[in-house]
This record gives sequence, structure tokens and C-alpha cells, in this order.
Amino acid sequence: MPSVLLVEDEFLIRAVVVDALDGLNIACIEAPSGQKAIDIINGNEPLSVVIVDIGLPDMSGERVIEAALERRPAVSIIRCSGAEPGGPVANPRVHIVAKPFSAVELAKRVAALVKGS
Repeated sequence: MPSVLLVEDEFLIRAVVVDALDGLNIACIEAPSGQKAIDIINGNEPLSVVIVDIGLPDMSGERVIEAALERRPAVSIIRCSGAEPGGPVANPRVHIVAKPFSAVELAKRVAALVKGS
């Protein structure tokens, strides 16, 4: 079963996205903070996709994206933000999803990325 790292500080958003991913048989590892996400990225947990909220309480999600780009070269990244796109979006591994988003549509996008990996 593919694994996705969901980096989101809002519990309700995490719950809805986890439920949508579960409906597509995609396992989800939750990280409510940037530091927790970086710890997971630095670990050995197999990951197919990393979904990152840019507005995290302890650091910018851009730092998480940079860590994932550097340490997980085969992983696709979905950058979620309600603000204008910025950061490392020129990288073909980084996909942008604007907030607010549909959890079902996000899950479908993740499923397509998992199939492509």
C-alpha cells in the first residue's frame, strides 16, 4: 500500500484528507508540524507523496518541501496554500493545490501521482 505524508496543522483538514485517501487504499502518515514532517522525511518510512501546507505554526512549509526535495528524490510533492504560489514550484516534482480544496479531488490527484511513481 502506498504511503503519503500529510503535513497539516489543522486537525479537521487532516481528518478529512486521511479519510479521502483511505477510501482509495492509500495509507497516510500525519505530521501536525514542520519539524515532525522533517523527522519523518529524514527517517526510513517509505513515502510516495508528501502533501505540505505552507502555513505551519513552527516553520514555513517551504522548508519541508526543500527537505523532501533534497532527501527524497523519488517522491512527488503537493504544495497546498491559500496564498499566491511561491517557492520551488519550477521543480517538476512539486505540484500546486490552492486552498480551499476538495479532499476527494486532492485524493484523486495523489492517487494519480502514486500510480506514476
